[in-house]
Amino acid sequence: MTSKLEAWLARLSDPSGPNPLWSPAPFADAELALLPKILDAAGRHNIRPSLVRNLGLQLRATPEAFVSGEPARTRTATDALMARANDLRLQDVARAVLLSNAAREILSDVAESALPAVLIKGVDLAENAYGGLHARTFSDIDLLVRPQAEEALGQILASRGFTAHMPDKKRLEHTERQWTRPDAHGGVILVEVHTDLVHAPELRARQTLTYDLYAAPEAGGTTPAAKLVLCALHGATSHLFGRLQYVVDGLMVARSGVDPDELRGRTLRSGALLPVATMLRLAHRLYGCEASRALLGALGPIPWADVERRLITPAMVLSAKSSHRWRLLPQRYMYRRLLRMTGKPA
Repeated sequence: MTSKLEAWLARLSDPSGPNPLWSPAPFADAELALLPKILDAAGRHNIRPSLVRNLGLQLRATPEAFVSGEPARTRTATDALMARANDLRLQDVARAVLLSNAAREILSDVAESALPAVLIKGVDLAENAYGGLHARTFSDIDLLVRPQAEEALGQILASRGFTAHMPDKKRLEHTERQWTRPDAHGGVILVEVHTDLVHAPELRARQTLTYDLYAAPEAGGTTPAAKLVLCALHGATSHLFGRLQYVVDGLMVARSGVDPDELRGRTLRSGALLPVATMLRLAHRLYGCEASRALLGALGPIPWADVERRLITPAMVLSAKSSHRWRLLPQRYMYRRLLRMTGKPA
């Protein structure tokens, strides 16, 4: 069952504006203490920029739909909420700009050296699917590289002041490489270097996304279809759709325009039919995205579809960061078993 707070997350998390599919009841006088928790939940789901923008729109248009009660008390509570929300939003944007600038430095060296490496996830999605760095939260820089070029990329990172942190031997073959550099504000810039977006050994036998599948010119280059496969595999294989941002990523890429035939081809080559189907179904169910529904239909038959839709539900995604999320772990791990059974032949 979806709580009021989770329903408001669904209402306010669409980057394009308040989500008309959701009309939760307003918070009452006795619930004013819950208001700051909506910002905390948005931070855990990584959808704070959209929520802050839409909350401001909601409060300007119909404040009584968000909080009802004695006007002076509710106005004090919502003013305090928006003040904190705007402070957090400025912090998010400042961090995004810092990471984007560091990414540009690295990419300029990558281009000069003609290395087969490409920017993925955070910075790329913010700029090319969400409409700008102000619209998506991210905490690091992700690069996908051909394995043979990983050492050369490491030399570029080292020349830019980054230090390598190698995983232990047991995880060496199936995890990203992490590089860090202090920033000018007392923090750390983290770069994660991937040779395959799917890290878990038991899943990589079935699902995979390498540089050659994602970005190589002979495979079609980096396109919206490629990004949708990447978003789906990241949300499914790394996190079991345990954060609302993974669905919103797919939503925004689908809205940007995805060729359905290309999507099906790329999906099959990566063994990503089930993850892509889950992401598109959730984007349609949570946000009414007709582009996602059309793309889902173009994928053709989905293995275990009747089981999959009962495991990864909109309610499960919305509550994935709540205090009662532990009750949903069994169905999420059953979904992981489905991933091990589907995809490319092992």
